[in-house]
Amino acid sequence: MEVIILQVITVILVFAVLVIVHELGHFTVAKSLGIWVYEFSLGFGPAIWKRKKGETQYSVRAFPLGGFVSVAGMDEIADEEKGEVVPLERRYTSKPAWAKIATIAAGPLMNIVFAIVVSAIIVGVSGRLIPIVGKPMPGSSAEMVGLKGGDEIWAVDNLPIYNQGQFIQLIASSQDESIKLKVKREHEFLEFVVTPKFYEELGRPIIGVDELTYKEVPLGFFGVIKGGWDNTRIMVVTLFRGLRAMITGKVEADVAGPVGMVQMIGETASVMEEDFLIGLLNVLYLAVFLSVNFAILNLLPVPVLDGGWILLILIELIRGKPLTEKQKAIAQMTGLAFIAGLFLFATYSDFSRLGWLDNILEK
Repeated sequence: MEVIILQVITVILVFAVLVIVHELGHFTVAKSLGIWVYEFSLGFGPAIWKRKKGETQYSVRAFPLGGFVSVAGMDEIADEEKGEVVPLERRYTSKPAWAKIATIAAGPLMNIVFAIVVSAIIVGVSGRLIPIVGKPMPGSSAEMVGLKGGDEIWAVDNLPIYNQGQFIQLIASSQDESIKLKVKREHEFLEFVVTPKFYEELGRPIIGVDELTYKEVPLGFFGVIKGGWDNTRIMVVTLFRGLRAMITGKVEADVAGPVGMVQMIGETASVMEEDFLIGLLNVLYLAVFLSVNFAILNLLPVPVLDGGWILLILIELIRGKPLTEKQKAIAQMTGLAFIAGLFLFATYSDFSRLGWLDNILEK
């Protein structure tokens, strides 16, 4: 029972923090640009606490998964109720295009900043571990290009390696395309171009290095900050590689929906019962992963997402005049249909992956 409670609390906290960080980005930039903010809320549903400071109401609501920012000129319901007190120049709709784009883009950008900061904390605690080749597997790609036992692998495709997971992740995401390795042999750095091969037993591409050990590299303050940046870059690169592989048909389209994400967070949190620090670091790493995914997803040029709003602003700039309400409505309905379809597909993938779909069909 205690494990379940821990998992539930962790799931709520991770989702709440990611959304709050995102909304805090919109809120901070809107305020700095003089846009009137009606409300900043933690959670949804009925308010259980609220306090007004200046023009903005701050509230905590009953359902803690997420939050929202209500901005003058973007919240139709709030505009009808309170819009008459807002000066025209304080409305989002009255701001220049660059200010609108900055306000919208601030949400995903804040998720990236969050990922960098938390990644730096992880690197600061866990350090940097460089993979050392024990021996190349006979007939493998590693053996063919001349990798030897004792070689230290410092980077893959110019992305510095900090742990075993990143090394495996970057090779697996290559999808059989050539990658560049930065290798330290004795006191010299060398470059090798190697093409991973798909290994059925593991279900992913490998270069064929066996008996890996790891060497810890000391990091100063700036090294830790760089580690946060590098870790976030690796996640962005592997995410785009995965999307490209799905679009080109190299791998089967498979995305995690809300059920899958809850399961991942819950399983990761359960490790804390055995080793709290390792479990906590794993949860933080997963939070970084989800934050990067949340940022990239929100930047897709789909109306109703942040990237869609930015796209509409750019279209208006090119046209030299605003879109009509009808055109905006059509764009938003198209975006909603896309998101609904993606949500259904992701949920279907979750059910299939967990075996729930088979159980339902059997009944």
